[in-house]
Amino acid sequence: QNPESNDASASDDDTEDNSVDTPLTTPGLSEHDLYPLLIEFLNKEHGLYCQRIDERRSKNVHGSGGNHWLHPDIVALEALDMGWDDVVRSCVRSSNDSSVRLWSFEVKKHLTKGNVRKSFFQAVSNSSWANFGYLVATGLNSDVEGELQMLCSLHGIGVLLLNTESLFDSQILIPARERSSVDWQSANRIVAENSDFHHYVEQVGIYNQTGRLIK
Repeated sequence: QNPESNDASASDDDTEDNSVDTPLTTPGLSEHDLYPLLIEFLNKEHGLYCQRIDERRSKNVHGSGGNHWLHPDIVALEALDMGWDDVVRSCVRSSNDSSVRLWSFEVKKHLTKGNVRKSFFQAVSNSSWANFGYLVATGLNSDVEGELQMLCSLHGIGVLLLNTESLFDSQILIPARERSSVDWQSANRIVAENSDFHHYVEQVGIYNQTGRLIK
């Protein structure tokens, strides 16, 4: 397994969570258990087409630490032109406008004073290439919301609270600030390293050119 995987980060976070003053909302679920729940919510509630990015599929050509905070947990494609007339879709594809928006998500179980900044800046590192980048958690301590508001205002990353007991009561606590364009240089760094992300960007290209979506 990739020594710089998110599993390693999760272990670090668990160590820091000794300072938690409220119980975790999902004590029986691991971070990996949250991925399919998030994908279901994003697909059904927001119409996003999602893919899990497995850091273990990376080449690690940069050596130990070279991929630290590189991999988003979940990426998604939002098709903006669903339901548009074919003449409009064709016009958009022949211009410089994009018919998709790209989303990126970093998932944590619970945010506390002890791990909120580390978790947030991992989301910044992993997700700020996309049109929308989000830090996802199942809950947070009451004393970290002000910190999150400040950090999100500075860096444009949003916060989504995933309700594992009532999935479609999940909510965007702080909306992400949209990037007008994708940072393709940063995306290329992940593409060169990870086969899952390579497949994701390949599907984005196919959709942009043909309108064909492989779910």
